[in-house]
Amino acid sequence: MDDMVSPSRKVEWTLADFLSTYRYWGLFLSSLLLAIAGGELGTILPLISRANGSSAQIIGIFYFGSTFGWIFGAFLAFVVAGRHGRPALIAPMLLCAVIAVGLIPAPALWGSPVFLFVLGLALGSVRAVYPLAIAIFLVAGRPGKIDFGCALALMSTTILTSAFAPIGASMLYDLDPGGLPLVLAFLACLMLAVILLLPAGQLAYDEPPRPRHRPLVPRRRSPLVVAIILLFSPILLLLMALGLYLSEASGFHVAYSPVMLLVSILVLCICVAAFIYLAYWVYRIHGELAGAEPSQRLLTPLAAMFIAILVPLGLPILLMTLGDLLNDRARERGEGRLVSIAWLAVWSLVLPPVAIAMIQNAANNSYGIGTNMAPHMA
Repeated sequence: MDDMVSPSRKVEWTLADFLSTYRYWGLFLSSLLLAIAGGELGTILPLISRANGSSAQIIGIFYFGSTFGWIFGAFLAFVVAGRHGRPALIAPMLLCAVIAVGLIPAPALWGSPVFLFVLGLALGSVRAVYPLAIAIFLVAGRPGKIDFGCALALMSTTILTSAFAPIGASMLYDLDPGGLPLVLAFLACLMLAVILLLPAGQLAYDEPPRPRHRPLVPRRRSPLVVAIILLFSPILLLLMALGLYLSEASGFHVAYSPVMLLVSILVLCICVAAFIYLAYWVYRIHGELAGAEPSQRLLTPLAAMFIAILVPLGLPILLMTLGDLLNDRARERGEGRLVSIAWLAVWSLVLPPVAIAMIQNAANNSYGIGTNMAPHMA
């Protein structure tokens, strides 16, 4: 009977489950490298092609091929990725690398319409298969709407890095207007992306997640004190910048003042201390909520800390998931919601210290409801 039931059991992955696997971060980093590679090539390609005598119309062929490549990429994502995840991602990257290798011995290909179309087709396929296949992988874990949305939103932040790619591309172009350093950097990004995917194994999340529990003793903290600690450094920086502006406007130059140097060092130390406290708070709150009640929706404290300080949008998304978890715990006990998710989302993006204070306040209230523990004050 158990064998008959087990295939139909619903596997539900949470955001914390996704973020606790290598395959997620392998996809994240390979997607990051792909965004950098595509951004570099797409930015400098018109300059290199014009240097090789290509007209604007010929350069447009590359972008037409890239657009057409999305069709092939979508085919790989929807038809192949469901069963063969790694080959669906790696194959177009290897094809793109092989085509780009042809530019090393024959730089005149920068001006060839056929070559530009094929290169654009391959790159477009790579850039299309990734977001579509990743969505398919995540859906296989049957997550809730918030967990799926947050996991996909974190992954999509890799696209933001393409805005910084032109900076590196321009530096490589200055080294050699022929484009050789650019091609080598492009190939390096593709190869690193492939290497990161190799240890990932099966990319679809169709097996049960691994249980996790890293409890810490719950502690109540003053939300106001937490907010003040985290808000003090940005306010101090703003006041310092305003003071410098007013001093320069009045003709008083403070750039080489010993007093200004000491003040700058003091402000830097305060900012570093606030950053360390932020990491400490994220670490503690995840362990303390796990200590109050085990939950598969909670990251381990160490993983949560690194995600909050290193991953774009990591902190706002972690705060949103904590707020949702606290509200669910209150509803299970027959209480009203502990925090407004709408306002939490606004403050998480506009002023995170306020959102952190909201989570701390909700956590303090949750510790005293339906539990036998007496949390410490800190």
